[in-house]
Amino acid sequence: MAWKATAWLGSAFDEDNRYQTVTFLLCVLFGLAMIANVQTTNDGDWMWYALSLHSGQRLYADLHLALQPLFVLEAAAFLKLLGRGWLASKVPGVLHLIAYCAGLSLLARRSALPDRQKAVVAGCAFFVSICSFAYRFDDYHTPSDCLVLYSMLLLLMLRESASSRRAMGLVALLGALSGLAITLRINDGLALWFGVGLSIVCLTPAKRLLSVALLLLVAALIVVGVVHLTGDTFHDYLSYTLFKAVGGKGGTGNVLVNPLRLPWNALRYLRNPWYPGLIAYTVGAAAVWAFLLRPLGRVREPGEFKRDALGALLILAPLPYFYRGLLNPDLLLAMSTLGVFAIYGLGVFAFLRYLRWEISGRTWTWDSREILMITPLGQMISTAASSGGVHWGVYEPWAMLIVILPIASPVRLRSERARTALVGVGAILLVCSGFYRFLVPYAWHSTQPRAMFIGRQWYRHPVYGPMIIETSLLEFIEPICDRMGPDGAEAGLLSLPYSYANYFCDIPPWHGYVQTYYDTSTAETIFGLMDELQRAPPKWIFYERQLDSLAAHERQYNHGRPLPHRYLDEFLEEKLARGEWKAVFTSEYASTPLWKEQWILIQTRP
Repeated sequence: MAWKATAWLGSAFDEDNRYQTVTFLLCVLFGLAMIANVQTTNDGDWMWYALSLHSGQRLYADLHLALQPLFVLEAAAFLKLLGRGWLASKVPGVLHLIAYCAGLSLLARRSALPDRQKAVVAGCAFFVSICSFAYRFDDYHTPSDCLVLYSMLLLLMLRESASSRRAMGLVALLGALSGLAITLRINDGLALWFGVGLSIVCLTPAKRLLSVALLLLVAALIVVGVVHLTGDTFHDYLSYTLFKAVGGKGGTGNVLVNPLRLPWNALRYLRNPWYPGLIAYTVGAAAVWAFLLRPLGRVREPGEFKRDALGALLILAPLPYFYRGLLNPDLLLAMSTLGVFAIYGLGVFAFLRYLRWEISGRTWTWDSREILMITPLGQMISTAASSGGVHWGVYEPWAMLIVILPIASPVRLRSERARTALVGVGAILLVCSGFYRFLVPYAWHSTQPRAMFIGRQWYRHPVYGPMIIETSLLEFIEPICDRMGPDGAEAGLLSLPYSYANYFCDIPPWHGYVQTYYDTSTAETIFGLMDELQRAPPKWIFYERQLDSLAAHERQYNHGRPLPHRYLDEFLEEKLARGEWKAVFTSEYASTPLWKEQWILIQTRP
């Protein structure tokens, strides 16, 4: 891929690619602004996992991590190389951002669209994807998306490969990417591996069995190698990341059934009359552009011009009513509902066409690139399995569909104006999602920073050096560190469910409890924590009490039944009610009417 990237950079400023180049630079600049403007109360976890790994602790046997190890290993490597500075910690995110934007641009260039339309496709895919729930570039989501993008690029190269030796090399690279994806996010990685395997069967007419065997072998070797680097046994790795991790998602049955529930859950959103109206307005505005406004530059009769102008006014008239929905998540949610059906429908349709091709003895003519539609379908199924069967805030598979659709769609639009209208929809999504992400650079339940560059300041942290932080967040967290005083590290601090207080106050998490969130910690971990707190608690417990979020997770993942965290909350409240422990600080920082929060600093002993 290095030579491919070099060729792409060399042609970046060609006349035929100037709009794509501008879009690439715009996406990178916007991503840099996101990186600079996002610091939240769930920061610091990856750093603590990496430091624990450096100190000799094992991620699974000791820390009971439910997540995959590759991102922790990356964080540990950069931590050793660059140190603990805040600015240094942003370097991996910048590299992820550039790799992601480059992957989108390389893939968009594979289509036959004009330069301007390729730019819109790449930009739309970027801005839609970053509006996903809790999306940030210094997390594992962007590297996972990069592996999907570059796998699709390799598959397109495999289709064009005339040399058997080169084809086997590409298959080995695809196996490596699938193995890395599995150790980054197991459900996405397995979906990618399956989609890549099916695509290889379709794209390599000779040595199919050997190619699939090589894919499986290389992927397995990568997984084993990455797990070996953690120092854990394969038994502990599988136990905590697969068999026990599904408990936080409602159990194996829920994980398997959720993808089947997703279309019905998506359909329910369309019962809200606001969403069909937004969809109709967006599609209508794009159609007016494609069929009426765009041709106005041509020589036209006066009567035709008046008719077109009247049509444009009619479609633009509802804009004052819809503008709020266009500049908030409503439009994304409404359009992504259609995206769910598009991904399922096109993916299944492409697979059926592939079966017809196989049954015909490969004599029936079809475009083998269509098999790439399996990849967005696999990513959507994977996401539904871990999201409780909902698509709200899950836009990455939809973004993958947007960028691959002009290349591999099994449905061909013969009308140029119809294609232009679809690109127009993409342009509207690009603009609206960009505005939304500017106003809300990050969203995770009640965690929602202010608009970019507003209410932030440079702050020199005694440990992490210069950092950009929201003034309100700094005013919230500094008194916590001051209250615990200089003996906080010796007395012990447990921060629930995330370790931001440990991070900002530079106090290691008590007994290795880095994070204890609802869907990423096992029942064994939570009940074990309660036993330890009963016997010998730390002096300080900083508890983010978010019962609305807890209830939402219980409904979404556990059929309304209590999660273990419900009993942990009752345990802490009982200790406070009896006077055995006391609350020395409380705050409702970041609480909203929808997601009420209470922060409590608990002192367990004098």
